[in-house]
Amino acid sequence: MNLEGITLHSLTAYLKQEVTGSRIYKIGMPSNHMVYFSLKRESDTIHFIIDVNPASPAIRLTTEAPDNPQEPPAFCMLLRKHLEEGRITRIRQYGLDRVIELEISLLGRSSQILTKQIIIELTGKNANLIFAENGKILDSLKHVSPYMNSVRVIQPGYAYNPPPPQPGLDILTVSPATIVAAIPDEVTSSLWKQLVKATTGIGKASALQLLSAANIPLSATYLTPMDRNRLISVITDLQKKLTEKNITQPFTAIVTKRNQCQTVFPYEIAYVPEDCHSEIFPDINEALCYAARLQPAKLPEQEVLQKAIQSELRKTDKKISVLQQDLSLSNDAERYRVMADSLMAALYQVQKGAASCTIPNIYDGTSLPVALSPILTPAENAQKYYKKYNKLKRAQEEIAIQLAETKEMQNYLESVEESLHFVTTRQETEEIKEELQRAGILPIPKRKTPTSVKSSPVQIIFSESTTIYIGKNNRQNEDVTFKIGTGSDLWLHVQKIPGSHVLLKTILPEPEPQALEAAIQLAAWFSKARGSSQIPVDCVPRRFVKKPSGAKPGFVIFTNQKTFYTTPDEEYINRLLQKNKAK
Repeated sequence: MNLEGITLHSLTAYLKQEVTGSRIYKIGMPSNHMVYFSLKRESDTIHFIIDVNPASPAIRLTTEAPDNPQEPPAFCMLLRKHLEEGRITRIRQYGLDRVIELEISLLGRSSQILTKQIIIELTGKNANLIFAENGKILDSLKHVSPYMNSVRVIQPGYAYNPPPPQPGLDILTVSPATIVAAIPDEVTSSLWKQLVKATTGIGKASALQLLSAANIPLSATYLTPMDRNRLISVITDLQKKLTEKNITQPFTAIVTKRNQCQTVFPYEIAYVPEDCHSEIFPDINEALCYAARLQPAKLPEQEVLQKAIQSELRKTDKKISVLQQDLSLSNDAERYRVMADSLMAALYQVQKGAASCTIPNIYDGTSLPVALSPILTPAENAQKYYKKYNKLKRAQEEIAIQLAETKEMQNYLESVEESLHFVTTRQETEEIKEELQRAGILPIPKRKTPTSVKSSPVQIIFSESTTIYIGKNNRQNEDVTFKIGTGSDLWLHVQKIPGSHVLLKTILPEPEPQALEAAIQLAAWFSKARGSSQIPVDCVPRRFVKKPSGAKPGFVIFTNQKTFYTTPDEEYINRLLQKNKAK
């Protein structure tokens, strides 16, 4: 589910009315992407759910609190320590971006009023919840290191910088005539893309609705003067409905044939997309609660596997944190080497029995204070620092190896967890279970169950000359890449995050452009990034894909790739999947 800026505008107004002034009396964290605040209002209690699941980030109010784990995560404990008994004093949206900030005030020491912020970024795959004070990050659900993003670091101690604002004209405040004038007379891409590009606050879903309401064909490549007048009228009506307080506006949820909520509109829609139906609600919260109930139900076996994987992920996260701290401490090694080298170069200047000395740093010429043991000679003190250096250097190398191995395990677990989103049969679930048993994550049963027939990857007959294969778990991924794939086939995978192996197989000298576009969209869709926009997908001839010796299932390395960027079209994806010939 993807919520647009104008939907969050309506949600912010609703939350201001419902929870401003409420007192936080309990905080829970049911999963690694969900936090809730139990609130005391004047006449009742309510639970404020914040879900930053990349596939369906959302906020909602419920009368029932979600179940909590027996041991609350560290992030939950931090929020409890700082925010319980605080009051929500302010709620605001950053422009029309998908970012909402809660301002929470509470009494500190000496009866001082402290103000802290919960910043909710509902931005698809990068969705996050950030805890800050006076613009400084105290912690967040997801950390973004300088190595991951040098421009926007999200880690404790760093200043909070919001996501870059979407360029364009404010769809709710700028003159409709000005907005429509920003759309070129003739366009080389879809009209909806030009409307999204010209504005801020809407995405593809609302752009299509506005064009449809203005009776403009969705396939049109230009706007006539009459089209422009009708579009101005439609945008004027939208602004009136969403900004005037005395107008009660219905909310519309779009539900796919797979019973998943695609989006929620803060208005009555002009048309229902193909293979979807709509549901009307009196307020935004009812629509979002309905959307949450539509999350695809997992088989009991999938729930067990999900919990096992999440348990292992918590362990690896904790281990990575400890190793990173140890690595930081071991970085003192170089300082000890500099001291030792400088001491050896200045032995004649150091008085025997001294507790300290200041000598020239032989590398930069600055003064270097050095602590000494009075019972050792200057040369023995230098040797002591060499020993410290060698010990820390060895530790540093060992920690770096452990850290790399643990991160590899983390990536592997995330890839298996992602596979669970795509399984549709018990057979596929059983294969993931067996993989986890082989990896030592699940116990191997004493009585081995009979081996069932292997599940098949998705097979899409795109045309008489072209077939596309998609792996839905790591065993299928390896079959797609190394059993079905040959040297000249094209292999695709979403860049740097978990996803399916996709293979484009054709008898033509070059793949059809439409087939390549389909394969790119499928690689983005069958990944952790589904639901996001401008997803990078790597494409490479199969001969450049290798599996390193001893690598975990599904892990490959490749070279000579080209990177394409795509925003998957769910309707198009569903039409492609109807061509699935896998039995």
